[in-house]
Amino acid sequence: MTHNLDSLKQELLDYIAGEEFGIFKAQTGGNQGFPKVYWDTERYPEYQAYLNVAKTAGVSLIIFGHREFEAAEIDDALEQMNDCELGRDEQRSIENTLADLRPYVGSICIIEMAFGFQGHMYVYELMTEWFQTFMDVSDLLVAASANGDDDGEDESDSSFGGYYSKN
Repeated sequence: MTHNLDSLKQELLDYIAGEEFGIFKAQTGGNQGFPKVYWDTERYPEYQAYLNVAKTAGVSLIIFGHREFEAAEIDDALEQMNDCELGRDEQRSIENTLADLRPYVGSICIIEMAFGFQGHMYVYELMTEWFQTFMDVSDLLVAASANGDDDGEDESDSSFGGYYSKN
């Protein structure tokens, strides 16, 4: 499902405030360390239903975060690609995909709402399809980089680190 998260962001903030929740503005993925339960946004995309659950649970504070896509992410992916041993066609395909994503720089790619209840974080997360494409390319590059790494270092230590975490 494609989401225009740029326009949805303000709609969500207005709705949350209208329902008299407090809004704690946070970075996406900022609720690490807590067990998480994710709302099924594929089958139940209505944020109103999610917020009704929060209200029913007696929650008065919603954690809200969003993330904008940055040009540096594309540049980092291109740099990572140059460090991989990829075939010419695969490299060209990745370059084209990344070029297709450049118009989205500055656009919101992830919106996340969460609330705490009985030791768990209940999370509502939306991600654009184009950013999922970027995440898929990033994962491919990390895997290709790890496959070419013969020095015995920890394969999880890539230049992407946890920066592209879907948390």
